[in-house]
Amino acid sequence: MSSKRSKSNTEWICSGSDIQKIRNQWIETSHSNLPMLIVGEKGVGKSYWIQKSMEERNLTDNSIIRLDFLYPFPFAEYLEKIQTSKQKIAIYIDQITKAKPEDVLQLQQWWKSEKYEEKSKVYLYWEIHSDELEILNQKNVFAEFYDQLKSFRFEIPNLKKRISELPLFVSQFMTEANAELNKKITGIEEEFFVFFKNKTFSSNISELKDMIFALVGFSSGKQLHWKQIPSHFFENQLSELEVKPGISLVVYEKEIIKANLIFTKGNREKAAKLLGISERNLYRKLHEYQLEDLS
Repeated sequence: MSSKRSKSNTEWICSGSDIQKIRNQWIETSHSNLPMLIVGEKGVGKSYWIQKSMEERNLTDNSIIRLDFLYPFPFAEYLEKIQTSKQKIAIYIDQITKAKPEDVLQLQQWWKSEKYEEKSKVYLYWEIHSDELEILNQKNVFAEFYDQLKSFRFEIPNLKKRISELPLFVSQFMTEANAELNKKITGIEEEFFVFFKNKTFSSNISELKDMIFALVGFSSGKQLHWKQIPSHFFENQLSELEVKPGISLVVYEKEIIKANLIFTKGNREKAAKLLGISERNLYRKLHEYQLEDLS
C-alpha cells in the first residue's frame, strides 16, 4: 500500500457516506451564524472540525475567546469581554461540566439575550465529550444550558465505526510521519490492518496516529514489516481482565485467543503455548471463531 495523501486530510477524511453527510452539514452550517455543538469520544477530531468551521467563517485566532473550564480562568472578565465586544468573535466552550454552576447560569442568561440579536457577531462553538453527556442529560444547571442548544449538535462516530476509512488514515499518517521523521516508508503489510481492525483504540484517531508514527520511527527500509515489530509493542493490557456479568465464556475465550495471536504476531505455535493448548486445538478454535486472518 502506497502513501500519497495530502496533509490537509488527516481527521477530515470522510469516505463513508454517513460521516461524509455529517461533514457536509457541518460545513453548510458554518456558512450561517447558528451555534455549533460537536459531540464525540476522545480523539475523534472534535477540535479539528471546529478549526475547519472557523476557517470557513474566516475567523482569526485573535477573535476566538476560549472558555475551557478544565482550567481556572477569570470567567467574569471573559464574559464582560464577550458582552462588550464590537467585533466578530467566536466563543469556544470546552469541559463545561467542570464549570461552577453560577458561571453556567451567567452564560445561560447571556445566551438567552444574545441568540435573539438580529445583528449578532458572535459564533458559538461547544465541544462536548461523550463522558459529559450523562451529566448534561440530568436535571441540573448544565442540562438547562444544553437544552437551549442541543438541537444544533453534531456527533462524530468513533474509529470502530469508521473501519472502512482505516487505509486512508494510515496512508495519511504515514505521509506525515515520513516527512517529520525523515523516513521513506511507502508500504505496509496487510497484517497490520487485521491488527488495527481488532484493536480497541481508546483515543481513536489520535491513538492510531501515534501508533503509525511509532511504527515508522521503529522501522527502516521502504515498507513496514509485521514480523520486524517488537512483540511488546502489540501487548494487550490483559494483566487485569475486566469481567462483566452476562457475557458468555465463549466470548471471553475468543477475545483471549485473539489477544495472544496479536501478541505473537500470528505465530500459532507460540500462541498455543501461551494459551496452554495444543496447536491442533488452537487451529480448530481459529476456524470456529473465524480468526484465521490473525495467523
